[in-house]
Amino acid sequence: MEGLSLKPVRMALAVLGPLVAGSLLIATTGVTLLPVTLALGPCLEDYSSPSTYAHRASPLAAARFPIAAGAVELCYGRPSARGRTVYRGLVPWGRLWQSGANEPTRLHTQVPILVAGIRPPPGRFSLYSRPGPESWILFASRSTLHWGNDISSTVRAKEIGQGVADAEPLGAFVETFTITPESSGDSVLLHLDWERTRVTLPVTAVPAGGQP
Repeated sequence: MEGLSLKPVRMALAVLGPLVAGSLLIATTGVTLLPVTLALGPCLEDYSSPSTYAHRASPLAAARFPIAAGAVELCYGRPSARGRTVYRGLVPWGRLWQSGANEPTRLHTQVPILVAGIRPPPGRFSLYSRPGPESWILFASRSTLHWGNDISSTVRAKEIGQGVADAEPLGAFVETFTITPESSGDSVLLHLDWERTRVTLPVTAVPAGGQP
């Protein structure tokens, strides 16, 4: 290899090194130095899931909203009832549910927040729940690449916390699972509506002092 220049090799390492390091950082901690909208791309074009680009019965959607000096994005699949019983049927009481369809429901936040009692730091997390007739238990995990309802012991070992949200009846029937943000003073209310049930998750920013 006498006379062979090492300059191309060094250039390749200079480019690939930070990319590999960044990928490992995101994969192991969920933290990314990129803005939420660039870390994975838009919800409708999730780079980690090639099936995103195909037609699907439960389309992907996003709930995006600003909070404090950053932004929050919730990416989820939207299943429809299609004449079926949803709660106590498709979604049994007391069992873990991805709170959506297909890929896991994913939360991306640029700032520390409080979500129904859970405190995700900046990064990327999956959200799932254990629905009940009067209240739901909500969980957040650093695992984001598992299939939606494959909430295994490995996924649960990466949980960062859990919280509780009340369930209330809706007057009108909601055919397709929908998550809608609503501003409420210094906080945002995330309404999870499906069939005749609404579950509301309050979201607030956590200031530097640590108290919301």
